[in-house]
Amino acid sequence: DCREILLPTMTDQLKYHLERQEDLEACCQLLSNILEVLYKKDVGPTQRHVQIIMESLLRTVNRTVISMGRDSELIV
Repeated sequence: DCREILLPTMTDQLKYHLERQEDLEACCQLLSNILEVLYKKDVGPTQRHVQIIMESLLRTVNRTVISMGRDSELIV
């Protein structure tokens, strides 16, 4: 139930900061942590939550990664 409330807020904030190229390391870490939790087997149904993230952030994340270039320390 908490994810229903928190996830849209978190994705909105991540999108805001990614679009402005602010706090990229913190954004990467937060998105990674969210996806790691959703990947676990014991957290209930997650397909809809992953879909929300994809619809909200995929384009923005792709644009951010492209603009960073290959030499960025955040790209592994």
